[in-house]
Amino acid sequence: MALTRALAATGEAIEDSETTVTSALAGNVKAFLPAIDDGATTTVDDGYQVLVSANAAGDVEIVDVFGRRVAMVQAGQVKAFLATGDVDRPVWVVTPMVKKIQISQALAAAGSSTPALGTTGPASSGTVKWIETNLPDGTIGYIACWT
Repeated sequence: MALTRALAATGEAIEDSETTVTSALAGNVKAFLPAIDDGATTTVDDGYQVLVSANAAGDVEIVDVFGRRVAMVQAGQVKAFLATGDVDRPVWVVTPMVKKIQISQALAAAGSSTPALGTTGPASSGTVKWIETNLPDGTIGYIACWT
């Protein structure tokens, strides 16, 4: 079951049923990851993944059940935390996530997946192809090319 929850305060535990945790808090907070495969009620299995998003001005410090820092999710960032191993060798693998926008989102104002012709494209009809590019802030951008 996919469950998304927003942090309300510092020191909260991420539950084993949650797949996305967000923070819209202005200050820095700390959140605890569940134990990996130790039989407790908030234990997660090998392969469990949770996304943590700091979508406000505050950072989110992510720690394990013992209080050891796993990673810092800085304001505006999203990171994925993947449980690997078991109670004898538990490890949280952290990967930064990049924001991707779909072409339909980028062209919502135009109301079409095909850009308008004229000032933003060729004066006559043509076929558009999209080239994906990484922008300096980590987002993915699309450039329209007419053929």
